[in-house]
Amino acid sequence: MKNSEKEVRGPLSLFSAIKDRNIINKELNRGFLRLKFSPPVEEAFTNYYFHHSITLMRISFILGLLIYASFGILDMLIYPEFLKALWAVRFGIGCPIIWAIFFASFYVKKEIHLQLITSIGVFTIGITVIIMLIIISSDPSQKYYVGLMLVIFYGYLAIGLRFRYAIPACWGIAIAYFLLSFFLIRPEFHFLISNSFTLFFANLIGMIGNFLFEKSIRRNFLLSNLISIDKEELEAINLELEKLSVTDELTKLANRRYFEDFLEKEWSSAMRYRYPISLMMIDIDYFKNYNDHYGHRAGDECLVRIASAIKDFERRHGDLVARYGGEEFVMILSGTDADNGRRIAEEIRKKIMDLRIPHPASAISDVVTVSIGAVTLIPSKNIQKEDVLEAADKALYQAKSEGRNRTVYVELN
Repeated sequence: MKNSEKEVRGPLSLFSAIKDRNIINKELNRGFLRLKFSPPVEEAFTNYYFHHSITLMRISFILGLLIYASFGILDMLIYPEFLKALWAVRFGIGCPIIWAIFFASFYVKKEIHLQLITSIGVFTIGITVIIMLIIISSDPSQKYYVGLMLVIFYGYLAIGLRFRYAIPACWGIAIAYFLLSFFLIRPEFHFLISNSFTLFFANLIGMIGNFLFEKSIRRNFLLSNLISIDKEELEAINLELEKLSVTDELTKLANRRYFEDFLEKEWSSAMRYRYPISLMMIDIDYFKNYNDHYGHRAGDECLVRIASAIKDFERRHGDLVARYGGEEFVMILSGTDADNGRRIAEEIRKKIMDLRIPHPASAISDVVTVSIGAVTLIPSKNIQKEDVLEAADKALYQAKSEGRNRTVYVELN
C-alpha cells in the first residue's frame, strides 16, 4: 500500500494527516528537546491540537473567570478601603478580557490566532494583578503577590497554551512585576528580590510542566497516526482476504459461495417486491477435450476470456456472474423478464462464438462454444430457490442432449 501525506481540513480527518510511516518515525526519533515538527507534520499537528483542545480551553476560560472573579470577595474582606479601585480593575478590565477571549474562541478559525489571543489575555490578566498590587502598595505585605503565581501556573498548565505561546505571556508577567515594582510599588528590597526569585522559579517549573505536557501530546499525535496507518493497512488486508474468500482466483468472478449468498438476498427481495429473476447455467462445450488438446494452461486462459465476456453482461446492481464449477458459470439477472432473459442468453452464446477461440477437439464447432440452461420466474413461497437451480441445470442438460451450442429456456410459474 502506498503511503502519502494529506492536509487536514477538519476534525473528522485528523488521523489521516500523515500517511508516511517513515516521516512519523523520523519525527519520533528527533531529539527530546525539540518540539516543533517539520512543516507538513507541524501543520497537521496544529490542526489536530486546535480541534481537540478547543472545548477544554473554553472550560478553562470559564473556570479561570470564576476563580479570578471570586477573589473579589477577598478584595471586600481585606481591602475595603480600596474596594472601588480594585473592583474597577477586576470587574471592569480583567473579567471582560476573559469573557472576550471565551467568545472569541467560537469565531477564531485558526489555532495560531486563538493561541495568540489567549497568550495576550494571560499576560493582561497578570498585569491587572500587578495594577492591584500598585493600588494596595501602602500594604508592605503584598498579599496579592500570590495572585501572580496563580496566573502564571494557570497560563502554563491549565488553559491549553502551547509552549511557544505560554513562555512570552508568563515571563512577561514576571518581568513586568519586577519593573513596575522597582519603579512604582517600591517594596522593601528583600521583598522585591524574594518575589522576583520566586516568580523566576515559578516560570521555570511551569515551563518544564508545559514542555512535558506538549511533548506528550505531540508524541500521542504521532503514535495515533501510526495506529491509524496500521488500522487502515489491516482493514485493507482483511478486505482483500474477504474478497479472496468470495472470488474465484482464476477468473476473478464471484465464487460459488458468494453466488449462493447473493441469490439468497435477491430471492428474498424479489419475493417481497414481486419482480422477476432470470438465472442461467452456462457450460463450455467439450472443455475436457480442449484441455486434453491444448493443456491446462491454455484451458485456464480460455476460462478467463470466457469469464470476461460473460462478465460484460453484468450491467445492473442485481446482476451477478459467478464461476459455479470447473467449466460452468452461473448468472443472475434481477428484474429481468423471460423475453429479455432469453435475448441475453442468446447474446452470451453468440458472443462466446465471436471470440473465435480455436477448438479443434470439439465435436460441434471449430471454435469454443457454450450451452446455456436458463430459467425465469417471480419468486414465491411455493417455489424454493433450490428448485430454480435444479430447473436451470435440467435445461442445461437438455441443451447438451440436443446437440450443444444452444440455449434452452424455461419459464416457471
